[in-house]
Amino acid sequence: MNLSGRRVVVVGGGIGGLATSALLGHAGYQVTIIEKNRLVGGRARYLKLKNFFFDMGPSWYMMPEVFENYFQIFGKKTTDYYKLIRLKTHYRIFFENKTTLDITSDLEKNKQTFKKLEKDGNKKLELVLKKSAFIYNQAMKELVFQDYRDLKTLLRPKLLFDILFRFDLFRSLHDYVKAVFRSKKLQKVLEYTTVFLGGSPFNTPAFYKLVTHADFNLGIYYPKGGIYQVVKALKDLAEKNGVIIKTKEEVKQVTISHRRIIAVVTDKTPYPADIVVVNADYPFFETKILPPNYQTYPESYWRKKVFSPSAFLIYLGIRHPLEKSDHHNLFFTDDWENHFREVYQKRAIPTNPSFYWHVPTKTDLSLAPKNHHSVMILVPMPPGVFLNEDQSQAFSIKILRQFAHLNQVQDIEKKIVVKKIFQGTDFLNDYRATLGAAFGLAHTFFQTALFRPKNFSSKIKNLFYVGQHTNPGVGMPPVLISAQIVAKLVNEYGQRLSETH
Repeated sequence: MNLSGRRVVVVGGGIGGLATSALLGHAGYQVTIIEKNRLVGGRARYLKLKNFFFDMGPSWYMMPEVFENYFQIFGKKTTDYYKLIRLKTHYRIFFENKTTLDITSDLEKNKQTFKKLEKDGNKKLELVLKKSAFIYNQAMKELVFQDYRDLKTLLRPKLLFDILFRFDLFRSLHDYVKAVFRSKKLQKVLEYTTVFLGGSPFNTPAFYKLVTHADFNLGIYYPKGGIYQVVKALKDLAEKNGVIIKTKEEVKQVTISHRRIIAVVTDKTPYPADIVVVNADYPFFETKILPPNYQTYPESYWRKKVFSPSAFLIYLGIRHPLEKSDHHNLFFTDDWENHFREVYQKRAIPTNPSFYWHVPTKTDLSLAPKNHHSVMILVPMPPGVFLNEDQSQAFSIKILRQFAHLNQVQDIEKKIVVKKIFQGTDFLNDYRATLGAAFGLAHTFFQTALFRPKNFSSKIKNLFYVGQHTNPGVGMPPVLISAQIVAKLVNEYGQRLSETH
C-alpha cells in the first residue's frame, strides 16, 4: 500500500510518542510530533543545574529484552546508541530501625539474604521467582501485545485457564506476599515495586509479582549518560525515519469531520491530519481537547478511576561522598501501611513517608563535578493534593533531614550546591497530568488489560492512544510495547483507508 501521502500527527513527544513515530515513519507515513515542552521525552526529560545532570523521571532500566526487540525492528541494537551497565547492587533498602539490606545481581546471595531474615526464606524466594517467571513469560507471550478489540483472543482454553487460576488476578500482591513470608522486611522488598506501577501493594493484583522476575532474574541496568540516552536514541531513530518534531507548541483543539480528525490545531498553526496518535495525558486530551460527543471516556469515567500517586521530587547537587548510598535506594518506614493509607484513602500529605532516591553518580561520574553527586529524591504523594510554596519548602526540609540522617550527612544545607523541587503542580503544568498523577492510572484489577482505557477511540475512527494510561501500562518497557500495538492498529487503519480511496 502507498502510505507516502498519509499524514500522521502525534500529540506529545514522550517515549510513547517518539517510539510510535519512528515505527510509523519507518512504515512510510509522513509523521509530525507536536510537543508542548522545550525538550522531548515527556517524564523522561533531563534537567541540568550548573554542572549537575538529572533524569527527571524514569530511572530504572528493566526488561532489557523489550528495548532490544524494539530496536531490532529497525535493524539496530541498543549498543548502537548507548552503553548498558548491569548494576551489581540492584538497590539498597534502608529500614527505620537503621538496618540495611542489598538486593544484588547475584541470585544466590539474595537467597541467603532472605534465609537470614526468615526460616526457609531462600526456598520461599525460589517459589516466588518460579511463579513470577511463569506469569511474566505467559503475559509477554499472550497478553501484553493485545489491543483488546476482539475478546475472543482471550477465550482459548489454556489462556483462559491461566487467567482464571494461575495469573493470581483476584487477590492483592500484599495478600499473596504475606501468605508466603512472615518477615515484614521481606514483604516490603517484594511489594515496593507497586509504587512504580502507580499503585500500592493493597490495591495491585498479585499478577504483578511478574515484576519480581524482571528484578531478580533479568536484572537492573543503567544506560551510561542516563535514561535520557534512551530518549535521544528514539529521537534519532524517529528523525532518521523522516519524522518532523515541533517543540514549544501546544495542541489546543482538533477539527472533526465525519468522525475523523482532519486537523490538529496548536497555539501556532493547524496541522492537517489523516491519522492522530495521542501520547499526551489521555484524560486531558479526551475531556479538554475533544468535544463531549466525541469522548470515548468522558469526565464521569475518569472520576471513578484510581489514579497513581503524584510525586514530590527533589533534584539535589551535593558536595558529599554519600558512602551509605548506592545507585538505587529505598527508605521504608515501619508503618508503611499508614503511608499508603494517607496517600490513597485520606489524600493527605504523608506524615512519615517512605521514599526513594537515585544516585546515578555512583555508577556514572560524568553527571556531576568531581567529589559531588547528583541525587533525585522521590516521595509518593496523594493525587490531586497540591502543595503551596510554604508547604513545599516545609516538606522538602523534612525529607532532606531524613535523607541526611540516613546518609550521615552533617549540616546538609551547607553541602547542597543546587536544588530544585518538582511536585504535583509541575506535573499538572508541564504534562497536563490529571490530578498531577506521576504514573497515570494505577494497575488495579479493574484497570488492567481489557479493563484499561483502549489504545483506540471508539468515537473517532482515526484516533489512537499510546502511553502509560492505556495498554499494557506504566513504565518504559510497557510504553515501548504500547507503541508497537498502536503502530499495528494505525497500519491496519491505513490499509483500510488505501483500499477505500
